[in-house]
Amino acid sequence: MTIKLYSLKDDEKRAKIFKALAEVKRIEMIRYLHLHRDNNTCGSIAESIGMDKSNVSYHLKILYEADLVSVIRNGQNKMGHLREDTFTEYLPGFLDSI
Repeated sequence: MTIKLYSLKDDEKRAKIFKALAEVKRIEMIRYLHLHRDNNTCGSIAESIGMDKSNVSYHLKILYEADLVSVIRNGQNKMGHLREDTFTEYLPGFLDSI
């Protein structure tokens, strides 16, 4: 049996991902983004999971920094979208489990 060697950079990215997912509200946000592909503004996310927009914006920033979501600004609105490539590479099967 051989052990696949990973780089320190990969390990640092994994640590950042796990820190970002260590908050229940962020997992709820990931679930919402996974199930609702359109109109993912801070307001729509906030309304669906019972948070205010500023808290959603804060949590989106942490998810963005971990490369789990992309955030697109459209005027005053921020739109969040999952980075499914990150989930596929670092957390295969995670999205199907939520």
